[in-house]
Amino acid sequence: MLNILILNLSVFMLATAPVIVKFSSLAPISILFFRLLLVSILLLPFAVRSGIRIDKDDLIKVALASCFLFFHFLSWFSGIQKIPVGLTVIIYATNPIFTALIGHLVIREYFNKRFLFSLVFSFVGVVIASLSKANGEVDFVGVFQILLAALFYSSYMVYSKRNRATVKNSTYNFYLNFFTCILGGGALLVLGLSSSGVELLSLPSLYDWQVLLALAILPSILGHTLMVYSVSHYNLNMISSLKLFSPLISSYMAYVFFGERFNENLLLGFSFVAIGVIFALPWKRRNI
Repeated sequence: MLNILILNLSVFMLATAPVIVKFSSLAPISILFFRLLLVSILLLPFAVRSGIRIDKDDLIKVALASCFLFFHFLSWFSGIQKIPVGLTVIIYATNPIFTALIGHLVIREYFNKRFLFSLVFSFVGVVIASLSKANGEVDFVGVFQILLAALFYSSYMVYSKRNRATVKNSTYNFYLNFFTCILGGGALLVLGLSSSGVELLSLPSLYDWQVLLALAILPSILGHTLMVYSVSHYNLNMISSLKLFSPLISSYMAYVFFGERFNENLLLGFSFVAIGVIFALPWKRRNI
């Protein structure tokens, strides 16, 4: 009973991310850097307890994985500021399809014919949802950026599966977030020193620090950490299916906080994406 409550809590916490981001007035690169800085600080005690030492080969693997994660976060934070929450989470729900496709192309994982059906179905859903005008005109640059975010996250997952570091999860997560934070800090410094981006070098306001702390604790620490815990107790396909409730949770919170409407096009688009993802899952009775 406790484990199923933990799993549901993790899904709920992950669903808060796109809503919390909307409260921030910071630039995407600033959100990326300061959020991951806080996450790294929060994870440091756990990494020290597990063993902070890491060898050169693992260090390189984590550093390369952080590059994919950096572009994922940058695309996601940029896109979420341009389009409604409901549309964001529907588009991002396609990432299991990208993972299956990239896994086949890069590490030659088995690619079932049903994946093609899933791919077509999901992208039809994205197109339908993108044409929704429930919350004003849709910025297709934002749509493309969220698709990029899903693509980069899937690339990160495939790379990590092929080149998984041998360190413990707590140590791995610390270095992953820390290296991604360093990349974000470098990008922030370069942009901040340019003539048009000096304001990027200023520290966040107290209000924005509160938003960043909420991002670090709720979706990052509680959401991702509890999800990793749940993977060892439940079938991965069940977890992937349960995560399809995230768009509905996020959309409801966006309606409560921002008055964003979830109309027929968004609902139809979500249905297409959900069916596509479910068809892509390898339904076998095994725990991971």
